[in-house]
Amino acid sequence: MDIMRRENLNMRIDLHVHTANSDDAYGEPEEVLAAAVKAGLNGLAVTEHGNYQKSEIFLTLAPRFNLVVFVGAEVATRSGHLLVFSNDISRWNRFKGDNNDAQGVIDAVNLAGGAVVAAHPYRIGHGCGGAAKLSGLAAIESCNGANRPFENHMARMLAEKTGLPCTGGSDAHFTDEIGRCYTLFTVPVRTMADLVAALKAGRCTPVDRLRSEG
Repeated sequence: MDIMRRENLNMRIDLHVHTANSDDAYGEPEEVLAAAVKAGLNGLAVTEHGNYQKSEIFLTLAPRFNLVVFVGAEVATRSGHLLVFSNDISRWNRFKGDNNDAQGVIDAVNLAGGAVVAAHPYRIGHGCGGAAKLSGLAAIESCNGANRPFENHMARMLAEKTGLPCTGGSDAHFTDEIGRCYTLFTVPVRTMADLVAALKAGRCTPVDRLRSEG
C-alpha cells in the first residue's frame, strides 16, 4: 500500500508546451490537451512566447481531460530564454520582445512569488548559458525535446555546476511532440503554488521519453 501511495504522488508534467497562440506553433486547446492525455501525462504548462492571457482557456478545459494545467510564459532576454511560472501571468506581458534583462525578469518573478527556469540553456541563439552568472533561478531545463543531445548534456553540466535542480519539457510546437520530454514530480503538484514550491525544493526530475524508451 505504501508503494502505491508513493507512485500516486509522482506526477508527469510537460513544463514547456507551445500552442497555436504562439506565432510559430500549432494546436488548438482541445487538441493540445488530448495529446497530453495520449502521451500519458498528468499535466502540462502552456508557455507561449506571447499572448499569455489567451492561455487561460486551458484552465477552463483542463478538468474535462482530467489534467493539471499551468499557464506560464517563455520570456526572451538578452541572455536567452526563461520559463516563468506565477499566478498572475498577465503581469509578464510587459516582458514581450527580446530585449529584456534576464536578472531583472528573475527578480521581478521571485518578488511576485513565482519561479523561473532557464530554458534550453545552450541552444544556439536562444539559450541562457550565462545562467551561472544569474541569481534566483529555480531550476535548469536540462531535458528539452527540441534540443540536440549535446545541448541537453551541457545543460546538465550547468545544473551540476550551479547546484540547481533540473526540469524537462518537450518544447512542443506540434501536438505530436507533447510529452517527448517531461518533468517527474515526487510530490503532488495541483496548483501554481505547488509547482513553484516543488521547483524551488528540487522535487523534480527530467525525463527524456525518447531516450528512456529507445
